[in-house]
Amino acid sequence: MAARKAHQPNLSGILEEMTLEDVRAFKPQVAVLPLGSTEPHGPHLPYATDTIIAGTLGRMGVEKANARGARALLYPTLPITVNVNFTAFPFACRIGVRTLLSVLADIAKQCREDGVKKLVFLNCHGGNTATVQAALREIHSLPDMPFVCAASRLSPDGFKTPIEHPSDHAGEDETSKILAARPDLVRMDKFALNPVGKVKVPTLMTQTEFVRPWHLYVPTSACGETRKASAEKGRVVFEARSGALADLLVELSKAKFDKRFPYA
Repeated sequence: MAARKAHQPNLSGILEEMTLEDVRAFKPQVAVLPLGSTEPHGPHLPYATDTIIAGTLGRMGVEKANARGARALLYPTLPITVNVNFTAFPFACRIGVRTLLSVLADIAKQCREDGVKKLVFLNCHGGNTATVQAALREIHSLPDMPFVCAASRLSPDGFKTPIEHPSDHAGEDETSKILAARPDLVRMDKFALNPVGKVKVPTLMTQTEFVRPWHLYVPTSACGETRKASAEKGRVVFEARSGALADLLVELSKAKFDKRFPYA
């Protein structure tokens, strides 16, 4: 790959690829922090599945937003997050709930110090959801902090997913996304209908929230149908969800920040 020529600033918003001069010239208005995970995803997908999805979605959304005049800055994806229910599987990398909460608060403080007033947590790992929600309240309780929101289920109005068999983990949806983003890491010969453990008290699944031991819930570390997955389905989902992210970032970037934000 050829080296960059002089006087060609990189204003892509992809922080990892920018220089100090690039970032100063860019003057970001909103930052995006993707949250992934490093954990087993069955016999057919890599441990980095959530991290790849988060990074791909974040990059696509930021690039689309900045092409429309936004000033969105993409942080590196967090690859090790909360995995307390995956402890029975080897090398399901994890940090504690309180640790992740502190990390998110520290990143929000750093945004404030660097002059960024709006921050989006782009969460692509279900094990983080409760902690991210708690972090929003923790950050809100601190003085002079940026506006922070969490995005995980981005979808444009009227979008109809091509996924025929939704599932919680490493099913058709995630498999299609990795086929689109990193097909070299997918074992298509291992596609199957993966089993799901059944609870003794069905009402627990419909009326309560509890932490599921995933070696009992998903014995192969994947659940649901994968044989219907395709790269095309993954591309359709990425395009739709990154478009929704871009819409959010354009609005956040252009909205004036004041003491009443996000209210008028």
